[in-house]
Amino acid sequence: MKSAVALLEDEGEQGFSIRKVGSRVGCDPMAVLYHFKSKAGLEQAMADALNAELTPVDATAPWRARLSALASQYRALALRYPRTFPLLLRFWVTGPADYRHAEMIYQALSDAGFEDRQTVDICFGFYASILGLAAAEVGGMLQPATAENLAEARSLPAADFPMTRRLLPAFEAQRPAEIYALMVETVLNGIEQLRDAPTDSRVGG
Repeated sequence: MKSAVALLEDEGEQGFSIRKVGSRVGCDPMAVLYHFKSKAGLEQAMADALNAELTPVDATAPWRARLSALASQYRALALRYPRTFPLLLRFWVTGPADYRHAEMIYQALSDAGFEDRQTVDICFGFYASILGLAAAEVGGMLQPATAENLAEARSLPAADFPMTRRLLPAFEAQRPAEIYALMVETVLNGIEQLRDAPTDSRVGG
């Protein structure tokens, strides 16, 4: 599995194939295909291998601390494997390692006071939020604006784009780690606010 991940990190998705994986590990590509059933099966196993690198969160910590700790680990994982990490967004569950982390989230949300339906909805929304944030960072979206980005924004008519022009210094000063932490806190605040809302006003309640 490490060889497949290394290949994807070295060559990117366009250069990744069952044939190249077989060549790298020294076996017939058909043997790889037989074992994983398909390229998607291999990619799912690779995603779960990344999930297996995460450290189990302290089950005795407060529920918010558990979710925050896991979110921090996912960002670190994305930075280690920027080309493989997006695979985590492709599957409902990647495998055994993913189930273990999801179990922790289910328990944390149950401990927070949510019923089963909302526990499931919030868990998947939480995953989509933090995995999407981490993938956006390694994909380039959360990086500070480049000189070319700033020049393009400065060329916009000030009368039509006053806010964009006003925010130019802020675009240049963006820091990915700060954005990630801010949005994780925002998501957790939203979860807590939902928990504390009257039951009949809860979305999906």
